[in-house]
Amino acid sequence: RQQLLVEWNDTAADYPKDKCIHELFEAQVNNNPEAIAVIFEEEQLTYGQLNQKANQLAHYLVNERQVKPDTLVGICVERSLEMVIGIVAILKAGGAYVPLDPSYPEARLAYMLEDANLSTVLTQTHLRETTPISDQQAVYLDSEAFKQQVEAYPTTNPTPQDQGLTSSHLAYVIYTSGSTGN
Repeated sequence: RQQLLVEWNDTAADYPKDKCIHELFEAQVNNNPEAIAVIFEEEQLTYGQLNQKANQLAHYLVNERQVKPDTLVGICVERSLEMVIGIVAILKAGGAYVPLDPSYPEARLAYMLEDANLSTVLTQTHLRETTPISDQQAVYLDSEAFKQQVEAYPTTNPTPQDQGLTSSHLAYVIYTSGSTGN
């Protein structure tokens, strides 16, 4: 019982508290750029590929959507490579991601979108008809036109210092349903 409840749950680990989450990811990219970072169904990305795609999206978010430290950015996608790219890109842009489950009832999603005052939501085209995300908010990650647009952005890492981003800024905001249902 001691081993199960205490010893195996002793998972505390030191980490550099002055580094942002995406900077720790970038260190892994530098150490293992060709290693597989993520696999979804028949698709996979190496750390290097994931980093480059996230960097391009991050530069887009900063330049086109004015994302800066603590900006809330929704992400309403089904499980996919785009989900991982989107989360890493939001962090690299300095934003804080707000996960929006596309399977939630429309009223719940509408409440979250309004309450968080989201001006940008990363999503997928097939969710256009089933979610209350407006076209002004939506960035359709799987749209061919968007993919071509974002490929024009640099693949280099955004610099946290240039953005005024520190490890004390928000990383995410999660909505839970408390006793009030909100």
